[in-house]
Amino acid sequence: MTGKSRVSYFYHPTCPLFYYGPSHPMKPHRLKLAHHLILTYGLYKEMDCYRPHPAAAGEMTQFHSEDYVNFMSKVTPDNLRQYSASMQRFNAGDS
Repeated sequence: MTGKSRVSYFYHPTCPLFYYGPSHPMKPHRLKLAHHLILTYGLYKEMDCYRPHPAAAGEMTQFHSEDYVNFMSKVTPDNLRQYSASMQRFNAGDS
């Protein structure tokens, strides 16, 4: 490989609005802080920057099983008790 490698940076403004739960390492404030630092220090000038679109179900099944995608499209904080078996099967939620 010749020359310097570039970093690909994917960011969407809605990403820091999602809370993954207390045991998940990705926290909204971490995402906002990292993005602010990248902008403030001008690091984005040295990166390939992308603004991703929300993935369609067909795109997600390229990386996840169809059962998992279907489960994730149905479960909400209000109905997750109805999906306790699936929550355990897919290791979703806080343990």
